[in-house]
Amino acid sequence: MNTLFDYISTVNGIQYALMLAFIIGFVLFLELLKPKPFAGLMRIASDDIGFVRTQSPGTRLRSIKRLCAAPLLALFYIAAIPILFVHGVAVIFSRVIMALTWVSWSPVRAYFRGSKKAKRHESPEQHRT
Repeated sequence: MNTLFDYISTVNGIQYALMLAFIIGFVLFLELLKPKPFAGLMRIASDDIGFVRTQSPGTRLRSIKRLCAAPLLALFYIAAIPILFVHGVAVIFSRVIMALTWVSWSPVRAYFRGSKKAKRHESPEQHRT
């Protein structure tokens, strides 16, 4: 690791992997605490297999393709979450920067910049002329 970016990205990657491991571990731990671990999961899986067997061969092949694509789509989604977060934060910051640097005058901007319009107090000498 040569730069701060390399260090931070490595640490964030490790944190991300640990987060996924703890979530999967928590789900497995909850299943193990049940009286019959994984019994519900096995029942649902057998129901799904029975449903697939009742379908036509074309529909069955399409279902199998979708089943095989599901883990890949889940990985793409998990990989896209940080990118989407950075995009969302960038959009918010760009809107804030555009609002602060806009050329037009508004009372709120003038107040915070300290350039609000001051009321003119007429001196008595101006009334004499």
